[in-house]
Amino acid sequence: MSEPSTSERGLRIAQVRLVHPGGEFDEYVFESGKLNVLTGVPNSSKTTTLRVIDYCLGDRGSPAEALKAAVADEHVEVSTALRIHGRPYTLTRYLTQGRLGKVSINGSEIAAAEFSDWILGELGWPNLRIPKGLHATAANEQVSLSFRNTLRHFYRNEDSWTSFANKEHEFVRRAVVSQLLGFARSRTAQANRDFQLAQAKRRRDEAEAVSREVRESTLQAVTAISENLGLPVVHSIEQVASARRELQSELEAIYDHRRRLTAEIQSITGGSASAGAPAGYDSSLTAAYGDVTSRLRRATDEVAGLEHLLEEHRRSARTVTAEVGRMERLITSIEVFDALPVRLCPACEQSVDPHRDHHEDACYLCFQTVDDDKRQRRAQVEIRSLKSELSDLDDVIAHTVSDLEAARGQQQALHTQQAELARQLNQQRAAQLAPFMATLEELAARIAQLEHKLTALPAVEEILQRRDEAHHTLLSAQQTVDRIEKQQPVSVRPVLPPMDRCSAFADRMNDFLARYRDTLWVNRDVSIRDTDLTFYVGSRPWDQGLGAEATVLFFLAYSYATLFLERDLDQECAFPGLLLLDNPYQQGIAHAVVRQALTELADAARDTGTQVISTQTLRPPNNPEIIREIVMPRAYATP
Repeated sequence: MSEPSTSERGLRIAQVRLVHPGGEFDEYVFESGKLNVLTGVPNSSKTTTLRVIDYCLGDRGSPAEALKAAVADEHVEVSTALRIHGRPYTLTRYLTQGRLGKVSINGSEIAAAEFSDWILGELGWPNLRIPKGLHATAANEQVSLSFRNTLRHFYRNEDSWTSFANKEHEFVRRAVVSQLLGFARSRTAQANRDFQLAQAKRRRDEAEAVSREVRESTLQAVTAISENLGLPVVHSIEQVASARRELQSELEAIYDHRRRLTAEIQSITGGSASAGAPAGYDSSLTAAYGDVTSRLRRATDEVAGLEHLLEEHRRSARTVTAEVGRMERLITSIEVFDALPVRLCPACEQSVDPHRDHHEDACYLCFQTVDDDKRQRRAQVEIRSLKSELSDLDDVIAHTVSDLEAARGQQQALHTQQAELARQLNQQRAAQLAPFMATLEELAARIAQLEHKLTALPAVEEILQRRDEAHHTLLSAQQTVDRIEKQQPVSVRPVLPPMDRCSAFADRMNDFLARYRDTLWVNRDVSIRDTDLTFYVGSRPWDQGLGAEATVLFFLAYSYATLFLERDLDQECAFPGLLLLDNPYQQGIAHAVVRQALTELADAARDTGTQVISTQTLRPPNNPEIIREIVMPRAYATP
């Protein structure tokens, strides 16, 4: 695609529309090559119209913040029709929930956060990241140089007539000016290289400090561990591995020695003839101890069985005694209940008359013969039988108690005999093992010492690993520094050097200001230092040598010069082609001066094919060829 001509390049606003909930809308049409002036009484949506343009150009705030609450509440959508390099686009922002954070571009929605990347690509302006700070070497991070950063330099709202942009950081201002003048790529490339180099050096210095500290602490820790455990001081993980192999070899040799001694001891204690048992060894003690232990086990089982049997006999005796008592209570109850008449049949539950006719010795209920003495004799026979059984149980219990006492006596005797044999056996074995005990104790102590050393080696390895990691981090950081120092910034030098670009822009500002030298402007020229993009008036920075009214005139000149960027420079500059001026009647500046300045801006718009949109309450100069007045149709109530 060929580059657009001067009259097409950049941005041009064609139309702004505000849609009400009922579908009605307010619409304002703008022309290129002219000064478009929005006039009207206060609260007639002059500033609101500029805010709509700004909001459609990617403002990420809420509608209430960007447009003010009263405007946001009265409308459901706002849109701006514009041309970018002559290509038409319609940007729409919907003021309803769910679509607030999006921008519709010709019907396709993108997030407001992505709008800057889109429009920078359409304009062909560089999409850059810059160090966050005046000095790249002191910055801690990078930020994007967004389209909205540059927009604030050609959209001058009521709060930005005394500064390049309201509440703008100096490092952003310098980047935006270099963007407008066409050498942001080369300037940012060098700044980003300086930033990356400074960041790499900071990381290297931090890594060096950590490495030094870790190296010192590692030496102290490893030395202390080695001295405490009697290990040689190691300086690398390889030396730790070698020390581990030596310790494990020594430990295995000691284990082997202990196994041989254990086998020899077992052969001696087992009475092996080949074991070379010492003189006086009596192997019968072991056999006697085993025999007594076996007999003691049987005696213990016998005692337990007799105790269980005795308990069962006693339980049976208690049961028989209880049964005798029950039978005696039965005999007593015969006499008590004999006189009680039965008035209800237990079978059919019918009432029974105890005086009904029946034999004197028969039951009046069932008419069977009844003999009281016969019932008592049966109960007494049962009692005599139970008492006989109880007597037998008493005899059995007495015999069982006797057997239990005998078994317990035998158990106690066997206990005593076992203890004596154990004492003799222990004395004998102690005499047999005495030659080996000192060696076994020494081996156990040596094993514990070696195992303790082995358990300390992983901690030493971890300490050395941390030291090596810190050293590797330092080497990596140093390699990064070396690589960046060897790299040369990508060659993006503009056709015109920065000094010439700054000079051309300053000359254009001075052309504008020359008309006011005898009235408002000071008798000194504007210049721009290309190294830090500071604007000077004479020999002093602009913000130190200008009064309030001259400051407004200074920024009118700055805005004027942006209209000639393409003509004075080249295709590298970020040429907006558009100025948005919100009420330039600021800081008490004379109305005549503003009218003359607006006429100058109108002439510049016509000569360059650019566009200027301004707001004011006063009527503009009557010159329809270069100035188009748009009278706002109505005033809104103050919220």
